[in-house]
Amino acid sequence: MKKKIIKLTESDLINIVKRVLKEQSVAGAPNMGMTNKPQAWETLTYATPKKTIKTYSCVQENINTFVNYVIDNKNLLMKKLNIDYKNLISLTKVSIGIIGRETKFGDNTEIADTFSETLRGFGLGSLIDWGIKKYYGEDKTQSLGAAQFTPKTWKIYGLDKSIGDYNSSFNIINQGLGVLYSLTNRYKKALANGLKPEPSVNPILTKYGIIDEIDGTGNHALDMSILSHNMPEQKTIYPYCATNHPLYAAPCNKTTVKPYQSKESFNPESKLLQKVTNPNLKKYPGELTVNQSKIIPNYFPNLSGPNHTGIGYVEEVSNYMKTFNCF
Repeated sequence: MKKKIIKLTESDLINIVKRVLKEQSVAGAPNMGMTNKPQAWETLTYATPKKTIKTYSCVQENINTFVNYVIDNKNLLMKKLNIDYKNLISLTKVSIGIIGRETKFGDNTEIADTFSETLRGFGLGSLIDWGIKKYYGEDKTQSLGAAQFTPKTWKIYGLDKSIGDYNSSFNIINQGLGVLYSLTNRYKKALANGLKPEPSVNPILTKYGIIDEIDGTGNHALDMSILSHNMPEQKTIYPYCATNHPLYAAPCNKTTVKPYQSKESFNPESKLLQKVTNPNLKKYPGELTVNQSKIIPNYFPNLSGPNHTGIGYVEEVSNYMKTFNCF
């Protein structure tokens, strides 16, 4: 049977792009604002996965291919990532946990995501990118795949060179490797910045009874590296210092900081401020001075994103990670 050829006009293509963008959020990339581009690795040649995939009962069925891939290629991955086997397995578990947090291991995706991934797979990625820039501006982007990478983030970490083109990255192995590579990169930087493998804390939230503790990985450097999959590196993989306001801390590499960009974004009814009794501390803080000599050890910032908090994000990833005990 002869296939019917469908010709799409520019208007048709624009409507397709608009449909995709309308059905999903394009306003915030997981790692917007990162400035340090890591060293790009050469393209890796991996062993072909075996036809018979070993089943690991502690992970969701579709994740088995990624776990097999890591185990089968452990020597090459350890060499390329410059880590030992213990860290490879630990960071693999965290990577799977991030995928669990982002999309429930690939199960919680919108129809528009699948539609956009399909278009990109057919070589129409430039059309999607063009539509985003034309109708939503240069600072807008998409998060796709089980790990919700954006095209910009994929390139920032050199994943287009070490793993492959973004438009072909939507299988679980490439998405898993993308998290593993970028997470390892951030974890090394966090350790180099002085973060330690000790439990994360937030003494400000603890003092006012907002939290009892942070149920993370028990490794502050790793917790912050996990968070930076979802939030900017400059807010996550650096030590935090006290400011001239007792309710706010800031990255120690800053001299001044604005906890809120404007008075309109300040929320005087936040959980923390509801616990504060000093009226002077409940006011809009404006610009604060960072005391760079007063580091708060293992401080985990009280950051938030659309419908989630940084603490909740890391705790969910950590809880997933703790269940992966079969490999």
